[in-house]
Amino acid sequence: MDLNSLQYGQYDQANEILQFIIQSGKIDFSDVQNSMEAMKRKELLEKHPYKIWQGKDGEWYTKLIAEDGIKKLRHRKTRDELENVIIEHVQNTINCPTIETVFEEWMNVRLERGEIERSTYSRYERDFVRYFTKIKDYKIQSVTELELEDFIKRTIQEQKLTRKAFSNMRTLIYGIFRYAKKKKLVQFSIKTMMDDIEFSKNEFQKVFHEDNEQVFMLDEEEKMLKYLEENQDLINLGLLLLFKTGLRIGELTSLNKGDIRENIIHISKTETIYQDKAGITHYDVKDFPKTEAGVRDVIIPDNYKWILNKIRRLCPFGQYVFMQNDERIRSYVFRTRLYSNCKKLNIVVKSPHKVRKTYGSKLYDSGEIPESFMIEQMGHTDISCLKKHYYYNRMNEKEKREILNQVNAL
Repeated sequence: MDLNSLQYGQYDQANEILQFIIQSGKIDFSDVQNSMEAMKRKELLEKHPYKIWQGKDGEWYTKLIAEDGIKKLRHRKTRDELENVIIEHVQNTINCPTIETVFEEWMNVRLERGEIERSTYSRYERDFVRYFTKIKDYKIQSVTELELEDFIKRTIQEQKLTRKAFSNMRTLIYGIFRYAKKKKLVQFSIKTMMDDIEFSKNEFQKVFHEDNEQVFMLDEEEKMLKYLEENQDLINLGLLLLFKTGLRIGELTSLNKGDIRENIIHISKTETIYQDKAGITHYDVKDFPKTEAGVRDVIIPDNYKWILNKIRRLCPFGQYVFMQNDERIRSYVFRTRLYSNCKKLNIVVKSPHKVRKTYGSKLYDSGEIPESFMIEQMGHTDISCLKKHYYYNRMNEKEKREILNQVNAL
């Protein structure tokens, strides 16, 4: 019977029945209470992560995390006495959790609700280890706004964080302390606190990238395309397809054979990468792309339709467009091959994402393609993303000089 769902009259009746059973001796209330306490005691002891052992001196030992976050040895004359210490420690941990405990709970709640992917979960775990190791064992209730601000400022300085890296750290700070406030573990508003922190431009590490690190320069692309066309195995053809479509590498490796018709590639899936608790990396296909705008039809130029035909001949069977030994080819295979090709051709080593940036720069440089079509091909929500993150000058020094000489000759 669910007492929470009973009406007032029903509750009184149920209470009278329970009292009658206890008073008539049909249930020994003290036995029930003892059993419940024993179950609770067992449940709390199971939350203790360290072993309990008896030393040569006859005393019982274990390890507990002290207030300063350091593991310390604890011992008592009897096992019962030591278990009482452990239970008290576990109860304090539950009532006064550490920053790491709150972080893990927040993450698991979001994962169970489907608010984040496994790949995001893994990335958050890596970021937490990178940024929060020094304070992960602090009791979250004891952290003041001033202490948290000092920790943020010191981390930026000591780790020489860029604005982008700090943005990743800030995501976790917001998540942890918003969740803690909902659980009434902290009183202050993390948004208000973060808004009150003054950041100067000089605090963040500045990173400068040369254009030839971000995209394939005109001469580099020419050299790479020539090599890929002259060495047509399945992986090189996949890389060639990236150059001619601007697909994300996860979109390429998730293509089903049914996603291609004529010279149109339908994008509706991507590859997601995450590590499980055992540290094993998984490469899964999820049934929606990176963004909502990612669902699209990408057109491959008519004079490069032969790439798709050649891929079909090399891999005629199986569910996916790119398969070897009856298994889908993972993204790291294409990434490793691209690195290798760059080194062979004496080109600055670049990732598949830099191929996508190269394609975006070519679209914008053409001057003849409508912005709406560029957005659709790239899978972006607006043109500002392409302009800000995907557009680079692809001319080498010689080509730049030639253009300037022509201008000066006018």
